[in-house]
Amino acid sequence: MARSERGLKRQRGAALIIALLVVAMVVMLATALSSDFLLMFRRVENQLYSEQSYAYLRGAEALSRAALLLDLQKDGQTRSDNLAEDWAQPQQYPTDYGWIGGQLEDLQGRFNLNSLGTSQAGGGPQTGQAGAYSAQQYQFIRLLLALPFEEPLTLDQAQALTDAVSDWIDSNDDVSNLGGAESQYYEKAEPMGRPANRTLVGPSELMFVKGMTPAIYRALAPLVTVWPARAGSGAVNVNTAPIEVLRSLGGPQDPQPLTEGEVETLLDARTPPKYIADNTAVAALLSAGVLANKHIVPATVTVFSDYFLLNTTTEFQGHRYSMRSVLHRRSDVKPWRVDVETRSFGDW
Repeated sequence: MARSERGLKRQRGAALIIALLVVAMVVMLATALSSDFLLMFRRVENQLYSEQSYAYLRGAEALSRAALLLDLQKDGQTRSDNLAEDWAQPQQYPTDYGWIGGQLEDLQGRFNLNSLGTSQAGGGPQTGQAGAYSAQQYQFIRLLLALPFEEPLTLDQAQALTDAVSDWIDSNDDVSNLGGAESQYYEKAEPMGRPANRTLVGPSELMFVKGMTPAIYRALAPLVTVWPARAGSGAVNVNTAPIEVLRSLGGPQDPQPLTEGEVETLLDARTPPKYIADNTAVAALLSAGVLANKHIVPATVTVFSDYFLLNTTTEFQGHRYSMRSVLHRRSDVKPWRVDVETRSFGDW
């Protein structure tokens, strides 16, 4: 009888252990399923939020395109784009689940990096002769020298960076100048890579170029842009350009940037509510006073723009999404239209 009771107790103990194991497995399985379900739910939720936010961002893009066309209609034959116009003002509107806002920036107030690949002069600083660089390369050198550092870049540093960027863009694998670099350099660099040998898709590509540092890139990024370099498309809008870009204007073979005092004439002429009305007025400013001896080519400046950058941000259900769109306003076709050149969701 005692043995039978002891056996029964052992069986009950084993059954209890098995029951506990089953319960533990069920709990673990339920927890895993709950975790997987929650993760799947969050993924679906984020996807839905992302799609809805993208629709908002595309709507803001369409509104901005309409605003640019309306501005073109208002200007009529006397086109002049300036920072006092409606398109240049930041906008923000409430939505059912948050808000959406955006601002257009004039990309023609920046230096087009792709223009460095349209006209290669070929000699280089190792020859020492005047005219070693193209007019676009000289402008980029002046822009680098005008960057607001406590210790400005030296002329040699600016020339070396110009050489490297030009080699990155050009279609061949030949090193053009002492500061240039092609495959032989990048294949041994850290990290290893190859030059693009094509036009830039975005300014952030500069970080791969020989000699570029984070500090130089951060200072340069708001002042440069990229788009297909077409004839006449590199002219700088003096109504919207930052002071550093204005200082990059100069004679075709002059490596020294304008001083802040020399660009004061242009800054004063465009201080709101004033603006420079047309290219004739620009030419008059360039041929008078301290700017007269700088030999700035009138064709390198303008007062109207064709390229714009739209920075759009929306907050939807507590989540924030951003998009950047490069817009090309086409006044050379009928009917007028605004094309979207690129869209990006990170650094452009």
